[in-house]
Amino acid sequence: MAVTDSSSIQEGEQSPIVDDRDRRAREEHMDVALLRQGGLYEVQSESGARYEVDLLDRQCNCPDGENPSTPSPCKHVRRVELELDGGRIPRPDGRLPQRSDGRQSEPIPRDSEVRFKSHLLSKIQRREKELAHLDAEVQALQFVYDVIEEISEGDDFDLKTALSEEYGPASQL
Repeated sequence: MAVTDSSSIQEGEQSPIVDDRDRRAREEHMDVALLRQGGLYEVQSESGARYEVDLLDRQCNCPDGENPSTPSPCKHVRRVELELDGGRIPRPDGRLPQRSDGRQSEPIPRDSEVRFKSHLLSKIQRREKELAHLDAEVQALQFVYDVIEEISEGDDFDLKTALSEEYGPASQL
């Protein structure tokens, strides 16, 4: 997956700015990556939010892109078009863009790949923490269920003993 990490489009590469969305598409920091062949790209906006852009349909899942009253493509669609026109991202068919001398562009610089892998690793670590939290909630709910079941069976129930058995002696009240 090729990724661009660009803070803005360079002055010499731009066509005239048409409106505020064009200006923001050019000036805001956005990272663009081809997700899969067929023209599906991911854009990480300046705010850190990630959106999927279907370049062939000129659609984006951002709030502007999903608003039917928005008259033109959002800044994320425009940014993908600008990156593609500048030869900085793979074409929708997955091939690297052609350089002006007719040869294929060199792969994206390694530092972009490292940043992207680092981003993915931090995302995985966040998800692992979320899963650990959910596992703890499931365990607590299972404990409550077991207590309710024991009480409903009419057995003698001692909360201190149950907590001690479940969580160890340090949990005694």
